[in-house]
Amino acid sequence: MTTLFDIIAGHAETDPGRLAVLSEQDGVRTYGELIENATALGAALHVKLGIQPGARICVWARNRPEWVEAYLAAAAAGLATVAANPEWTDAEAKYVCAHSDSVAVVCDADLAARATALAAEIPGLTHVIALDGDADDGETEPPPSAISYAELIAMAPADARDRLPKSGPASAALLMYTSGTTTGRPKAVVSESKAATGIDYNEMFGLTASDRALIVTPFFHGNGFGGLMSALAYGAAAVFPRRFSAGRFWRLVDLYRPTYLFTLAPIVNILMGRPPALHERTHAFRVLIVLGCAGGAPAIEERFGAPVIDWYGMTEAGMGTYTRLDEPRRPGSAGRPFPGSGMAIVRPDGTEAAAGETGEVVFDRERIGFAGYLKDAEATASALDDRWFHTGDLGYFDADGFFFFVDRKKDIVRRGGENISSMEVESVLREHPGVAEAAVLAMPDPVLGERVMAFAVAADPARPPAADEVRTHAGERLAHFKIPEEIVFIERMPRTATGKIEKFRLRERLTSEERR
Repeated sequence: MTTLFDIIAGHAETDPGRLAVLSEQDGVRTYGELIENATALGAALHVKLGIQPGARICVWARNRPEWVEAYLAAAAAGLATVAANPEWTDAEAKYVCAHSDSVAVVCDADLAARATALAAEIPGLTHVIALDGDADDGETEPPPSAISYAELIAMAPADARDRLPKSGPASAALLMYTSGTTTGRPKAVVSESKAATGIDYNEMFGLTASDRALIVTPFFHGNGFGGLMSALAYGAAAVFPRRFSAGRFWRLVDLYRPTYLFTLAPIVNILMGRPPALHERTHAFRVLIVLGCAGGAPAIEERFGAPVIDWYGMTEAGMGTYTRLDEPRRPGSAGRPFPGSGMAIVRPDGTEAAAGETGEVVFDRERIGFAGYLKDAEATASALDDRWFHTGDLGYFDADGFFFFVDRKKDIVRRGGENISSMEVESVLREHPGVAEAAVLAMPDPVLGERVMAFAVAADPARPPAADEVRTHAGERLAHFKIPEEIVFIERMPRTATGKIEKFRLRERLTSEERR
């Protein structure tokens, strides 16, 4: 099986001096340096630390070249990488390290002391490997018991490539934990290392090896990792900061001159909400690839002067659909299926839905390489049948094959026999000038089954609009049964690191003393 490591190593052999990654804070790596460091690290993990093929190492760090090297090193040594969020609490990190049976943690210097404390509590977690700290960034020095990343690479045998395990890269090369926005408990997505994916993406987008990809979403997230690996698989350069900063975004764009952006709609929405910046129309972007922007694409194009490719996908399945630049945009649509995605819409009985008929979004399980959820047989059985991966999303294809997302099945409010899309109601609430954000939930009802309830954030926190005023606004645009029966204004929405609203936390508020 050809892996991403094989392809990236091929770039290093044919053109070792070509730039691979450009980090705002951590310098650059050529393809030759990237593979040299990854090979040395992989050999050191195996020979010096005794980590055997099939084991898992956790990478608990912000975006930096060493993150890429650690992933490639793991692949070269037959290990799986567990991608961890550096913003996690100790409890969250402990759960993931223990659940994944990680034997080592590669972490930022300021996380090393916490990782060391966790290792003392988790059987089998025996090594903490600390990256170099940055005093200017407020990072603390790692404890003496942590292994220095740089020193570990220096310890690698001279014949590092020959000392790598002969078993070859692990087929289940990556574990990513879902955000848990609906249940509160993240699931570990076990994915194969599919070499062709990144190349296929780039060919469909018209990108080349001379392009530079700007990635401002974290690598522990499927979007950031996918953008990173698609760039490297094609021999392009990946540009990234350690963390996203709206204030530094356009300075970064002007400094490194990336030719395309790979990101999420919440990130672009933040940029759209800021005053015009000096460099936002003098950039080198040829295309902006934005997950989930749907109807907002025309406004983004007008503001920043670059074409937008919207797409639909998820951690388990990768890219499902995308909008093509060579055909008219279909308002509200995330485009047509990506070739080879194996995406379909099915009815509850498993038969494929007709054009215009709403059903569940599914993917051919053999095509996407999704192996299931780690140590969660119930969730795996619920998501996978003999043919399909069931996403829990609802949508439909129109007569021309354009995909329209309707809602999450769990976010549909079922009121007295009527199915109400939370997204539709949220969109209407946000149209009110006094509402900046809205999240709609199902509230249990003894007669109707469920009724519509909304949380909202005021555009002016000092002067939130009256709930009845917002309900009247909604009543002019929605059928009566869709109007929220209760609207509660809160200071801010609980969010994941990538901007998703954590609706499970809002559900908790429905029964808490904080509810007003």
